[in-house]
Amino acid sequence: MKLKRAVYVSCAIALLHSAGSVSAQESKSSKNYKHIDLGQCTSQAPATLNLSGILERAMHCSPDLAAYRLEHQLAVADRVIAEQRPNPNLTLGADSINPHPSQSSQGTKKVDSSVRIDQLIELGGKAKYRANAATAAELASQYFLKYAERAVLVGIEQAFYDGLGAQQKEKDLLDIVEMNKKVLDVAKIRYKVGDISQIDLNKIQLDIAKTNNEYQVARSDLARAKASLAKALGYSKSINQSTLATDWPKHDVALPAIPWDKIQSRGDLQALKNRTLAAENSRDLARALKIPDVTVGLQYNHFPVTGSTQNGTINTYMVNLSIPLFVRHQYQGEAMRAEAEYYRARDTQWRGEKDALTQLEYQETELQANQERLNRVLTDVLPGAEQIATAADFAYKKGAIGVLDLIDARRSLRQARTEASQTRADFAKSLSAFKLAIEVDEK
Repeated sequence: MKLKRAVYVSCAIALLHSAGSVSAQESKSSKNYKHIDLGQCTSQAPATLNLSGILERAMHCSPDLAAYRLEHQLAVADRVIAEQRPNPNLTLGADSINPHPSQSSQGTKKVDSSVRIDQLIELGGKAKYRANAATAAELASQYFLKYAERAVLVGIEQAFYDGLGAQQKEKDLLDIVEMNKKVLDVAKIRYKVGDISQIDLNKIQLDIAKTNNEYQVARSDLARAKASLAKALGYSKSINQSTLATDWPKHDVALPAIPWDKIQSRGDLQALKNRTLAAENSRDLARALKIPDVTVGLQYNHFPVTGSTQNGTINTYMVNLSIPLFVRHQYQGEAMRAEAEYYRARDTQWRGEKDALTQLEYQETELQANQERLNRVLTDVLPGAEQIATAADFAYKKGAIGVLDLIDARRSLRQARTEASQTRADFAKSLSAFKLAIEVDEK
């Protein structure tokens, strides 16, 4: 009976130790990552949206960030699962049950009992390869999460610049629409006194109608840009009443340089490297499947004393070894699939590293071109168009120029303002994308 109790105690200790290890792993991993509770984010947009405010809102309320963080937590859970070792199986048995011992030839014997423990032992390094693959996958997910967080913020920043450009375009066209009303009043007066013909008046009215249509398109573009922001930030339709603050980046500063020697440390490239490492360990795991695992069993049997005084209690032990027979397959399919997955991950890594360098060169060229174009628009094109339009308005009121010259001057002003707002947005968006592309993880 003492030995039987010892077996019970040993089993209980083993089970408790295993459960405690799992709980410790789960609690350790769950402390490092925080959920985004979208239900706690208000849907009411503020009256003024500035860039710092929407980026702060995105860190706590972005649905895309919430999805990326949940994906990472799944990778953490996979690593915890992979590091777990097989639990032992405890079996309690009873046989030779005698419900009426006094009527049996066995006398007072009621039941025989047994206690058995079976433990699967993995061979060939399977546990190590599985844990290494999951750890590399978790690290890849961690790198990708950091990069994805910055990418989501850059995407929201670019959506803000799109909205800001559309808002500026809508404002500029509204100013021209109001100015056109005054021009039309002057044109009607000149028509009544016979200073211009009906055809000239019709030309002015046609140009004003085109401007009004462009203004309506600008309003639609602004509503679309605000809807994109609302979707990315979890706001409701109340964002339509919000005004975007003029938070354009400075266009006359020196552009950041590309750290060519550190670009391999960028988050997305580090994620690709670790995915390849995870695939390599998964391939080693698949290769190790051809080495059979064994199951070791230990059993204790207890046969109580019978009615005969010559017979006493008998205790016996039994040891078992179970080995699977690979008579139909040796996991060749799993090995072939893991091999293909490894080469695919490796090729994706190499292609990603090469594409990153090529893309950087293009982004740098595009950013420089956008900066030069914006500087020309702001220093030459827009001021010149403003001066020409003002002079043309004054000259037309005095009868010094014809209607075609006035229409051409106002059309040039409209195009210059539209180009300025679009070029500002292009420069701001390319600058955000370039900063993301050159940002590396310092260790």
